[in-house]
Amino acid sequence: MKFAVRYWSSLLPDYRKPDAEPHWIDHSLHPATKLGLHNALLTQHDRLQILEQHDGVYECAVFVLESGKEEKLTQEAAERLFASLPHGEVKWLDIRDFLLLQRAESKDSASSAPAGTQAQQFHLFEPLHTPYDQAETEHHDFETDA
Repeated sequence: MKFAVRYWSSLLPDYRKPDAEPHWIDHSLHPATKLGLHNALLTQHDRLQILEQHDGVYECAVFVLESGKEEKLTQEAAERLFASLPHGEVKWLDIRDFLLLQRAESKDSASSAPAGTQAQQFHLFEPLHTPYDQAETEHHDFETDA
């Protein structure tokens, strides 16, 4: 199961299918978790605000995609479904390949790594050396019985 945020707008070319039904455009896909449903509903809200600013006729909805079937999700169904979904979590390992370009030296080392190597968590920012890294720190105790 996945959640898809879809929309159509009269301002888009070919927004109607030949049978006069609106042509839905996939905006984003979300996993079948509480976090995924929450993000899909937030995305729908944002997309509706953008469509509203541009006028025209439009619609945006969250669809449930499961086993080749798709169903538009109502607010009541979303609330019922939310209770039964697993929590979900965001892992940097899941999104890092899409956000960062590999450096030239890491491409060479990645290609020479064995195929079964476990992915590692990378730092979001490269660590920078500062003068405080060399500073000596003293141990301080606080009197808590005062």
